[in-house]
Amino acid sequence: MTNLLIKNGRYINPKTNTDEKLDVLVQEGKVVDLKKEINLNGDTTVIEAKNLWVVPGLIDIHCHLRDPGQPEKETIETGTKSAASGGFTSICPMANTKPPIDTAALVEYVNKTNQKIGIVNIFQIAAVTKGLMQEELTPFEELKSAGAIGFSDDGKPIENLKLLRHALEYAQIIDANIISHAEDSKLCCGGAVHEGYWSVKLGIPGIPSSSEATCVAREIELVRQTKGKLHFAHVSTKEAVDLIRQAKSDRLRITAEVAPHHLILTDEDIQDFDTNKKMNPPVRSKEDKDALIKGVLDGTLDTFATDHAPHTQEEKSRSLSEAPFGIIGFETALSLYLEVFYHTQKLSPLSFIKMLTINPASVLNIPRGSISKGDIADITIINPEYSWKYDVNKSLSKSRNSPFHKKTLKGKALYTIVNGKIVHKELNVNYN
Repeated sequence: MTNLLIKNGRYINPKTNTDEKLDVLVQEGKVVDLKKEINLNGDTTVIEAKNLWVVPGLIDIHCHLRDPGQPEKETIETGTKSAASGGFTSICPMANTKPPIDTAALVEYVNKTNQKIGIVNIFQIAAVTKGLMQEELTPFEELKSAGAIGFSDDGKPIENLKLLRHALEYAQIIDANIISHAEDSKLCCGGAVHEGYWSVKLGIPGIPSSSEATCVAREIELVRQTKGKLHFAHVSTKEAVDLIRQAKSDRLRITAEVAPHHLILTDEDIQDFDTNKKMNPPVRSKEDKDALIKGVLDGTLDTFATDHAPHTQEEKSRSLSEAPFGIIGFETALSLYLEVFYHTQKLSPLSFIKMLTINPASVLNIPRGSISKGDIADITIINPEYSWKYDVNKSLSKSRNSPFHKKTLKGKALYTIVNGKIVHKELNVNYN
């Protein structure tokens, strides 16, 4: 295998709290040397990384690939290419496919398919309940042995609290995490956007903040009882952030994520009735958005995620009430997070990269997130200052449902390296 040498980059590795100019040498898929200067002769691919960040491969612990069952929306091939384009070397697809990922055979199907046609690592999330029907738990130990990294019925809340209690207890035995889609289905039923001033003014059925907050509150109490581990997906409300902050102060084993659209958009943006701004949970008020940012800065929210959720143009061409929830996000997430936290100087580069690498790895015990000597060479090389305009029609995803089409962004992944192999290189870019 050809040596890969990354020279003159700003090496940022949160695991070792390192942020300095270092060369990185990769051999046989692993990081083998880190020095101020490395020079090699012979068969070596050299990447000049002056003025660029050289960081552990980005990790997305919440996405949807629609495979098996909905290839018209996304496939493992197109989804992993889109993820690589966004700088992600590892992704965790949710289980709400058709059929749901609720057997070892289906976990193995995803892994084998990815080995054949995928280009980034997949760490599959398996269903908590069989068929996502909320009646019977899946065989957690069997699913974990097949490669499942965690368990979630994402897309649906687990409202049978007795069943969720057993899931938390079962997962604790095998040191796994349950991922919660926190909403009360009765409170949110029929809603399409955040319930508030704009939903009333526009005459659109709303989803109240209490739908999320009441669910978060009762699930926190189950964690308190069981001593289990619970991760809250796509947190969107001030009330939920406050509840999670208190639970962490009580030393409960709770983590939480935020998605970029909840930090960029608010319910005021739905005035154009664009279904590409319809997601679940919905974009909420400015007060909620500010609370999410504060939650990241004070450590209440542990990690960034994309919640990449592809849908066909036909589906998204329906009315706002009838169109499905969800947007694509692999290719814009990094830039949007940089916009909110780095370019406003809210987070240092080291703290920022932590939210996309070692933190998500820690939440789900993913064996990635660092590029120290001996580590697997999953590496992302980023130009944080590169200005570009997002054209959804050039996306590598199979779907086009993004609210950020034609948005000017700042910051981009230029190289994505998985197991020492360059799987994506951004073309037509002035790299320095």
